[in-house]
Amino acid sequence: MKNTLVIIQIVLSILLSTLIFLQSNGDTESGSNILSSTTVEKRGWEKVMFNFTIFIIVIFLISSIIQTLI
Repeated sequence: MKNTLVIIQIVLSILLSTLIFLQSNGDTESGSNILSSTTVEKRGWEKVMFNFTIFIIVIFLISSIIQTLI
């Protein structure tokens, strides 16, 4: 059981790292200015990937908590 959780966490961490790197769009000008009044709204595939990343983070945290309890 413990080996299975370790394998699941490894797979989730690789998937999470990949999703985070795919989300960086390279547009540093709009994101670096705090005083900028323009807001960027996620649409389409970008929003799906953002929500999937949050889902993977929650699953990773749950698996980490389960692993510490076992």
